[in-house]
Amino acid sequence: MHTWKVVPLSPGQLLDVRPDDILNNGLYRRCSTYRGGGGYDKFPAIAARHFGGDEADYSTQFIVQLFGCNLDCSYCYVTRAGVWGDFERVTSDEMVEAFLASGQKVFHLMGGAPALQLPFWQELIATLRSKSPGSVFHSDLMLTERDYGATELSAISKTRCLYAVNIKGLDAEEWLKNTRKPLDETQFWKNWKSVQDAGLPAYVTFTGVSRDRVDSFWEKASKHSIDVSHWQGDSFVIDLIAYEAAPHVDDAPWGAVIQRSQK
Repeated sequence: MHTWKVVPLSPGQLLDVRPDDILNNGLYRRCSTYRGGGGYDKFPAIAARHFGGDEADYSTQFIVQLFGCNLDCSYCYVTRAGVWGDFERVTSDEMVEAFLASGQKVFHLMGGAPALQLPFWQELIATLRSKSPGSVFHSDLMLTERDYGATELSAISKTRCLYAVNIKGLDAEEWLKNTRKPLDETQFWKNWKSVQDAGLPAYVTFTGVSRDRVDSFWEKASKHSIDVSHWQGDSFVIDLIAYEAAPHVDDAPWGAVIQRSQK
């Protein structure tokens, strides 16, 4: 069974997370989508359309933060310490047991960049299905973590799974500004086409982008064989929020393990 590297909540994050949402001594957390004015997030509505029921059925999530990220977003509310901090090794079975104990319906495998571990999602989903058939598996794809394989994408196109394709900039300049890492456009469009060809149940989010240029972005996407009519309906823009964690984004070095004694 795969062993995951899970990073506990960072000190910066704890400024924003309510104490009653901290789970397993900070190894995991609970997230209420609509709390604090989070109505911009359309996940509950999209999930209800996919799986039936009410939006309220999908409005809270069990959150896991995986170690590592290929980006270095200046607005990351997880902060570097929550991405590159001293991690705990957790098996898929242990993770799912913690999810069951939380009483949530949505399991959100987050990062960092969870798709760096894409080959192992299948095992986690299978474990989740065996123990909680009615739950929803949710995770994120940023199209730049690595090359997505057709086989691994096909393996996670399962019932009661829903993925967010997270776009961090509408062009290379905006991407670099937001993520502090260069955009490999060839990989970006290739991976998006692979997700589309695999029929992955997914929707699109735009974070920190210029709203007035979204339409022109869709025109560009169509030139890269992206079926815009399929993706536009379940897409939305996420404006940046002034989290209390914001001043602590760079408290830790990018790419380094931060020992807890140094936090």
